[in-house]
Amino acid sequence: MKIPDWVQPFIDSSYHLWINHDPQSHLPFDAWGLHPYYNELWLKKIYEMVKKFNEKGYKISDYLDYFPNLSSTRFIMLMNTIHYQTSKMDAPEIISSIQDFFVTSLKLRAKDDLFALEKNVELNDDQLNRLLMKRPVRSVGSEESRELGKILVALASLTHGLYNDWCTDLNYEISGPYVKDKKLYLIRSFPDSRPIDIWPEIDWQFKDFSIITEYEDFSAKMAFVGCHITYSASAVEKLTGYNFQIDGKEIMGLEELKKLRETLMPIAASQYEKFMGLGLEDQKIKYVMQEHYQLKKLFDLVGIDWKPTDEMMGKIINKKLIEGVIKSYDMTKAEYAERFGHNKMICAYNGIN
Repeated sequence: MKIPDWVQPFIDSSYHLWINHDPQSHLPFDAWGLHPYYNELWLKKIYEMVKKFNEKGYKISDYLDYFPNLSSTRFIMLMNTIHYQTSKMDAPEIISSIQDFFVTSLKLRAKDDLFALEKNVELNDDQLNRLLMKRPVRSVGSEESRELGKILVALASLTHGLYNDWCTDLNYEISGPYVKDKKLYLIRSFPDSRPIDIWPEIDWQFKDFSIITEYEDFSAKMAFVGCHITYSASAVEKLTGYNFQIDGKEIMGLEELKKLRETLMPIAASQYEKFMGLGLEDQKIKYVMQEHYQLKKLFDLVGIDWKPTDEMMGKIINKKLIEGVIKSYDMTKAEYAERFGHNKMICAYNGIN
């Protein structure tokens, strides 16, 4: 049986993402129980986007900025696989065309470790050197380091309030680890912290946060997506330098960090409470919008309305969540490949329904 060369690393890395999770802990609800109502329509919509992209003669290499970041792209591929598994579709052309589209963009961007089994690297050495020349890190004291840690927690919380537990990666990316002159660097990005297309009532003006952090005697390891990262020691204690920008403007120094933290923390708490305080029907609508929004740039590019269709919304409104779609993540890798649709995807690549 023909198996694309990227499939096994895809399975290996994504398996590690799930095995330490509890399906019942996902917020705002167990989305596995929502997907079967609309996943066939969603995959067909993505497929229509891919077809239009190709019909227009576009080259993926010319439109990489239209794709979500590396982590978000990986997670979308994973969700595509699961959507196909839990749907009743027998459409090998659809799933294989969609996955080829996204994996091609990954291969053009990821410099190593395509599915982030250990690292999530998008910059080569020259690109990293140019970035650090353009945005040099400044040394940091212990109080500054603690403030920065609180800000990063607030930004993560805000992201969950804006994008739920399932679309988090669109606005929470960690690139790295990068090693230069015995220092370790991580690049954290929160690029779309003002998604007014999803939350039109947003009244803050900031949008794009970019933070370069430098460490000594420190290591970090990813698991499929950037925000699933583990550290060898306290990131706050091992921090030796940073460069912080908001919408291209540099934020430096203890007082500026304190002021930012005092602004961000209540906004993050309020947004999270707002999302969690919605009724289930409104949460379901937000969820499907958030899922679609991840591909808004690509839908806009080819002239497809990015928002969920009326037909799709009709499939989920006033429908109870289906119980037991995925009951547990306690499984071997072979069980995972079957349960999460990787085997069905492999069959699709071989023209087997």
